[in-house]
Amino acid sequence: MLIDALLRARLRQLPEVERESARWRTLGERLDELEGALADLRVHGTMDAELAAALALPHLPETRLAVAEAADSFRVIASRFTRTTVNIGVSGAARMGKSTLLQSVSGLDDNQIPTGHGIPVTAVRSRIFHSPAVRRAELEMHSPESFLTEVISPLHVALGLASAPRTIAEFGRWVYPEALPETRDRLLLTRLREVHGALESYEPLLTGGVKTVPLEQVRRFVAYPTHEEITEGAGRVGRAYAAVREARIECAFPHEDVARIGIVDLPGLGEVAADADRRHVAGLRNEVDAVLVVKRSSDTSSFFDETDTAGLSLLDEVRGFVRSTGEFTYLVHNVDPDKPHLAENLRGDLLRNVNGGEPDRFFTVFETDVRDPERVGRELLSPLLKRMAEGLPVMDSEVLAGTRTQAAAVRDRTRLQLTDLRRALDQVARRAGVPEEVNDAKAAQLRSGIAGRLRGLAAELAAEAHGSKMDPGFGEAVGKAYEGVLTWIEDGFGKGADAWREEALTCMVTEGHSAAFAGPEFSRIRVEISRRFSALDDFFTARLTAAWDRTAAVFEAECGALFQRDKGRQADGVSGSDGTTASPVAGSGREVLAELAELFARSSQPCPGLASAVNSLLDVRLEYRTLLYPRVRPDLAPLNLQVSHPVTGEQMQQVAVALTEEGAEDLYELFGGLAEQAAFRIQKSLSQEAAVPAAVIHALVEQFEDTLIRSGTSAQEFRRFVRSYRNDLWPQEFQGIDEANSRFARVVRVAQDISSILEEEQL
Repeated sequence: MLIDALLRARLRQLPEVERESARWRTLGERLDELEGALADLRVHGTMDAELAAALALPHLPETRLAVAEAADSFRVIASRFTRTTVNIGVSGAARMGKSTLLQSVSGLDDNQIPTGHGIPVTAVRSRIFHSPAVRRAELEMHSPESFLTEVISPLHVALGLASAPRTIAEFGRWVYPEALPETRDRLLLTRLREVHGALESYEPLLTGGVKTVPLEQVRRFVAYPTHEEITEGAGRVGRAYAAVREARIECAFPHEDVARIGIVDLPGLGEVAADADRRHVAGLRNEVDAVLVVKRSSDTSSFFDETDTAGLSLLDEVRGFVRSTGEFTYLVHNVDPDKPHLAENLRGDLLRNVNGGEPDRFFTVFETDVRDPERVGRELLSPLLKRMAEGLPVMDSEVLAGTRTQAAAVRDRTRLQLTDLRRALDQVARRAGVPEEVNDAKAAQLRSGIAGRLRGLAAELAAEAHGSKMDPGFGEAVGKAYEGVLTWIEDGFGKGADAWREEALTCMVTEGHSAAFAGPEFSRIRVEISRRFSALDDFFTARLTAAWDRTAAVFEAECGALFQRDKGRQADGVSGSDGTTASPVAGSGREVLAELAELFARSSQPCPGLASAVNSLLDVRLEYRTLLYPRVRPDLAPLNLQVSHPVTGEQMQQVAVALTEEGAEDLYELFGGLAEQAAFRIQKSLSQEAAVPAAVIHALVEQFEDTLIRSGTSAQEFRRFVRSYRNDLWPQEFQGIDEANSRFARVVRVAQDISSILEEEQL
């Protein structure tokens, strides 16, 4: 239960850590992009040696590496917080009882975790996890390259040999000296010669993958050969362990209350091998939550010696940002019940020389007989878990805080790099760019040219709106709609004359009066006539489309090169000057204006006001029901069962016929006459409104011109627009600096992205 609570608390911190990791990864990607963009800009022909040197940023590679390390640190913490176990490392010098303790905790025996006397036995770092159903070992194997780099090369360096083999075949042919004078060198050479002589036994295992073996066969992959195996082998002993980087063992633990604990077996500290102890603890930061250092009281080790002290110092690398050594590292006094005097000697030495005369002052000391699983559970595991329940959340907070502090320094160095870059870019802009007054003049020229053309278009539309003649297209559309209504009426209001009369008679006879049929039918006819005149929408759409075409022609005349650039680059898959890929520009005015709005919005210096003006023009809809229907609605009033008396104004019912076939015929004639009169009145009213569509179009374009040219931000945004697309608007005039400006803009954009990331709250 304690461990479950700890793991749940960790998971609650995971989302924020993952967000920080993602931000640092993104920052690293942007810095990589910045380095490439700067390299492209430096080699451009317009950059002289001095400008190129200013853009060098010699510390950028170092900053990129630091950012990558910060991202990896948060990734590792995320891995720490997602672990399903609390991991405890078990360490100690050889012959202290470390392997015996592992057996008592895991339930494994000498066939998986060998113990021995007088010589080191564990050769490979192992991770051991509880699994109620699975018993196996997953072995991470060396590749030939990692074996030579991590095992053989350190031995060569430690022995002072001139070089190291670069291939396995070269290693097999290598000739090593028989002996060396120094004791440690002799022992290191012995290890090297043993691995060299046994190459044939493990070379096939250097696959670089993962090998799964039953636990019954794992011993030879994780342990040195026994004395008996060496003696009986007569110098031809297999050393499969040399091919193994790390082992993961799964088995059923005998202690149910520690099922969520993972055990990391660290081979003996102080072992005579080149950096063996350092290699065994490498990469364990944030992988273990606490370490048990086993110390046995014996005739030769009843005191804490230099090897033990060096081992504790080495474990500090694993502790990382955890402030309290005593919360992370615990000492296990392996007592021998048959030799109480030796236990007393070590107990006193630990009290005086390790804890300064005060019990557990610096390190908590657990005493137990590691051979007894029951005592190990009671005297070591239970009190350890209680301590960790209190200390682990604190250690997690310290690890996260330490990582953030370290990352903050990287963030500040990155900001300093940006400051240097901005100075360099200012220098480039002053010397290699186009003077600002040229930009301003071009912006004024473009704005003035567009304004003049739009004003001319508005004048043309005003003349069309105030002309004396009806728009032929409008008259044709109204006439077509009117003829369609008459045809529909003559066809018995869409039902056929006979069918209509029969339906009317049946309803009147059934209900006992004509109103039962006349009321709903008036409503149907009224709605249908109105709907049929809404066919004018096609006319309105055509007029609005024509207005868009004429407006787009203004911009094609002033900015045609820009649109041609996007067409060509879309076809070729080439990016625009702002680093984005242009979308295709079709021939219609609406599509040209939509592309213009996009160019305004996505320029390197955005122009939201100009983009909004164009989008507002494109959002306009001209429709019969909103533009003209309110004006012709009174013409439909007679098509109601109840109407106003033309003289008195009183309400009256205008239908009263006999409930006979003759009455149905009279009703048909009445409805036909009223419907034709309504259609005629609508046609006449619409003819009188012939100038409205043109007047609306004129007002739309006039409002667009006013908004685009004379809004409060218009002049400023035109200057921004020219800065972003100057070389595309006037390619011939600015040929020669086009590409340089594009590269310059890319550097600026990436630098802005980096600055935005750096300002995020947690970064």
